[in-house]
Amino acid sequence: MPELPEVETIRRSILSNENAILVKIDIFHPGILRRQDFDPAELYGQPIRRIARRGKFLVFFMQEERHIIVHLGMSGRFYMIEKGQELSGKHIHAVLHLDNGRRLVYQDARRFGGLRFVIDIEDFFCRMGCEPLEDEFNADLLAKLVKDRKVAIKTLMLNQNLIAGIGNIYADEALFAAGILPQRPAGSLTTVEVERLTQAIKQVLNESIEQRGTTFRDFRDGYNKSGGFQHHLQVYGRINEPCRLCGRPLARERIGGRSSHYCRHCQS
Repeated sequence: MPELPEVETIRRSILSNENAILVKIDIFHPGILRRQDFDPAELYGQPIRRIARRGKFLVFFMQEERHIIVHLGMSGRFYMIEKGQELSGKHIHAVLHLDNGRRLVYQDARRFGGLRFVIDIEDFFCRMGCEPLEDEFNADLLAKLVKDRKVAIKTLMLNQNLIAGIGNIYADEALFAAGILPQRPAGSLTTVEVERLTQAIKQVLNESIEQRGTTFRDFRDGYNKSGGFQHHLQVYGRINEPCRLCGRPLARERIGGRSSHYCRHCQS
C-alpha cells in the first residue's frame, strides 16, 4: 500500500497543476466512488486551488468547500499525462481533464482505493492522528502517545488515529534505525528510545521522499515512474538476508496481524 512518502511524492509531482481549471471528470468504474457529498459536475470550470496530502490521502481543494480526496488502496496509481499523450493501460477507472491539456489518471488493479467528493474536510479527517513530518510531531508528543500502552510499538505506529501516514514498510525501517524491536510494548520505551524513534521516523520518511518512494510492483509517482527507495531498505522484505549492520540473518514475525521485519541483534 502506498504510504506517506509515496503519496507525498505524487503530490509534489503534480503541483504544477495548481490553478489549472478542471474541465470534466470521466468515471469508468462507479465502484471507485467511495463518497459523494455533491455532484462531481459541480466542479467543472473550477480551478484547483491547492493540492495537499493528509496521511495517505491526496487532497484537491476546489472552490466553495468542495474537495476531491484520493486514496490509492493497495495497488492504486495517480499520475498525469501530457497533452497529446495516449491514455493506455488496464484498470484506468477515472480521468480528470484540465484546461492545460493535461489529464490526471486514477488507475487501480485491485480497486481497494477510490475517489471521494467531500464538503466537510475537517470532519472527514477529524479522527486522523498527527503528521509525523510536521514540527508538532516531536519526542514529547510521541512520549504521550506511548505512555502506559501495552500494545506493540509497531502496532501503535500503524494506528492512523495516532500517527498519520506510516505503514508497514516505514514502521519496520524506522524501528530498525532506532534500534527498537517491533514487538516491544509501546509503554516500555525509555525517554532516550522515544527520542531516537522520533528522529528515525522523520529521517526514514524524508529519505524515501528524496528517493521518490518505494516501488515493489504497483507504485508509480505523478509522472508514472517507479520510485527508488526499495534499493535502500534495511530490513523490510529482506527475511533471512544478512543485516547490513551486523551480518546476521534478518527475522520476520507477525505482530498485530502484520508481517514485521527486524534484526534480533541490532534491535532490543
